[in-house]
Formats: sequence, C-alpha cells, structure tokens
Amino acid sequence: MARLSSSGTELKLEDRVRSVADDLRGHLEPIVREVAGSRPRPSRLVSELDIDKSLASRLTRALRADEPLEFMHLLPSPTGLGIFLAAARSAGISRDVCRAAEDSVDSFRFLLEALPGGRATLDAAISASSGEARTRTEKHAKQAVYKAMSYLVGIRCESIATMFAVQPAADDRMVDCIDLHQRIGIRRLRPTAPLGVSSIRLHPPTNGKTPLPFMETLDGAPASEVQSHFLSEFSSPDLPEFHMFNEGSVTTIALSESDPPLESPLDLTSATVIRNVLERYRTEETHDEWRGYLLHLPCKTLVRDVYIHEDLYPGMVPEITLHIPSPKGAETVRHPGLHGRLNTLDLATPVESLGLGMNGIAIRGIRRYPELVHETFERAGWDPTRFRGYRARVTYPVPMVLMTWWFSLPERPSTDG
Repeated sequence: MARLSSSGTELKLEDRVRSVADDLRGHLEPIVREVAGSRPRPSRLVSELDIDKSLASRLTRALRADEPLEFMHLLPSPTGLGIFLAAARSAGISRDVCRAAEDSVDSFRFLLEALPGGRATLDAAISASSGEARTRTEKHAKQAVYKAMSYLVGIRCESIATMFAVQPAADDRMVDCIDLHQRIGIRRLRPTAPLGVSSIRLHPPTNGKTPLPFMETLDGAPASEVQSHFLSEFSSPDLPEFHMFNEGSVTTIALSESDPPLESPLDLTSATVIRNVLERYRTEETHDEWRGYLLHLPCKTLVRDVYIHEDLYPGMVPEITLHIPSPKGAETVRHPGLHGRLNTLDLATPVESLGLGMNGIAIRGIRRYPELVHETFERAGWDPTRFRGYRARVTYPVPMVLMTWWFSLPERPSTDG
C-alpha cells in the first residue's frame, strides 16, 4: 500500500493522486466484485449491502473509469467509502481485506487534508489533465454561480440567444451589422429589482478618418425611439414600459421598476442595424476587430451566433476570449503572452461552424429562432444565403463576464494593374 502523509512534498500532486488511485482501485475492486459479481451494478450493491443508491452508483462508475485521474474524480468521499467498507465487513467480507482497503481510504483522506480546499482543489487539479473531469467540475461550478447570482441580482432568465451578422458597408471601407437579441423567460425574483435589457456602445474610429457608427431600425429608420428596438411579434404580448438612457457613446435600455411583476415570465426580442461598426481591412492602428458581450442576466442557456458575409474576411474563423472586466473597460486589442491572458477565464467555449446559409440553426428551447433570423434578414434587405455562420453555446454562462469575438482583418487588396 502506498500511504502518503499530509506533509509529503517529494512527489508532484498528480503523481501522488495517481499513486493513491492505483492503491484504492487495487483494494476496492476485489471487494465490489466479490459482493456484486464481475460486472457489478449499483442495484446489486444496494441490495447486498443496504447502502445508499447514489453511493453505489458513484463507486461502480469510478471503477469503470480507465484513467486513474478520472477514477479519483468520480470516487466517493472517504466518508462514503468508509460506509461502504463497514457494510462490506458486516456482509462477511474478510476483515483483513477490509482493513487493507481502509488503509487505502486513509491515504485518500490524508491527501485531501493536505490540500487547501480539500476535494474542490483536487478536482480542479485533476481537471487540468482530464477533459471529462473538467467538463463536469466546470458545469457544477457554473450552475452554483447561476443560482447565487440569480438571488443576488434578483433576476433570472431561461435562455438568451444573440445574432451578430456583418456585411460590407456601402463605402467598401467599413462593415455594417445586424445586432439581434432574444431573451426567453425573464423573471424578477425580487420586487423592483432593476433590469437593464440591453446596452450598446458605439466606439468611434481609432484613426478619426472613417465614418462614425450610427443605429437604424431593420427598416432603415433612425432608431431614436425606444420601442423601435423591439420586435413585438417575437416578444411577450403587451410589452412593458421601457426607459432609454444615453451617456456619451453608450445607449442603455431598461424596464420600469414594476414590470414584469414578480415571477411573471417575459420574452423580449430586439434588433438593430448598426452602420460603420467595424473596419473591413487591416489598418496601421487596427489588426483585429471585435464584438464584445457583457452578460448581465443570469441564465441557463446562452447561444451566440455570428454570421459573416461571403465577401467579408475570407477564410477567417472568429475566435472567442472570456475576460473579467477590467477598469479600462472592454478589451480592444489582442496582446501576446501574459499580457493577453490577464483577467481571462479558461472556460470551455467551443465555436461551431454552421456552414453557409441558414439551414440547421434551430436552438432547443427557443422555438421560433430560425423564423426570427430569416425575418430579420428579410426586413433589413440582406440575403441570408450569402452568410457563413458560427455558434457558441454555453450552459450556465458566468454572469458579469465579457465574451469577445475576434475577427482577424485581411490586408486591403492591391489596386495595381
């Protein structure tokens, strides 16, 4: 048996975890097989040992894991393993066999006691080398954040979907966009909790030479009235009162303090055309363009789509970074090395290619999303068949974190010849 004291420092943590895992498996597996057969099922352990079903399920699942780190991530706590071994001893398993297994469990306990944070620290360390452990640990952590932030903010939402579509502007120098937001099942949990629906910052050009950005409705009218931002046919009936606040380059839209009533669900969909929002080609000042989203509403599911016109950014696949907002505001430049990693969150946010056109863009839980996207393109006079799409889908996204989509700019084509 590889007993490790809590003060042992000669082995790296991963080596210690693997050693403890091998020792535990070597002593636990024979006992489980003697009780429940060569292919043990949780129900057999429950019936033979009269132990909790969740304990039996976790133990058998851990023993099915091939990799030691995954085994340790799935393994019940030392307390749970102690309950299992006590039941095994009562069921007639050899006292010597059970005692050896108990020594292995003690080694597991010593390992956890040596780590600040115990099991949570161990799972975090394991997740660096185990993709499945990372996914599971990350999901549980994000779900806890969702529940906590919903309580603290006093608002929650079932699903949020956004669509950012870009195509060349009329002057061929800049890029126009459609900015679409759909929020399903907004609920106030605390009376009068303030609810900011959307906030848009129109960044002026860095060189002072390109046209200023400005907003329009999908039909091309000035987006000066707050109601003009919302699509009533894709929102809840009898939309509540909105308030618009303009502060320099930032426009914020908020709900009144009384609507929606407590725990009454509300669906809201807004869409805006923004002219001259991005550079089309690389300049001396700008090598990458970006689109940032700061999530204010705790939600269960977040889907962010980006559609890029076929004449725009050829061969470029957008990338995503997640930042804790810094005092300077949104990240507008991608820095190399440590500078670029400061304040970032290393959360799994894969980008899925949706291909050309608008086929296969349905989102579970948002029933009319494809219809909404097509109608949005039609009203703006844009051809959806000429756009390639990309999607990031996140379960229990972390609120108050800035998600930035980066677009690497191409060089302006030569006009020679």
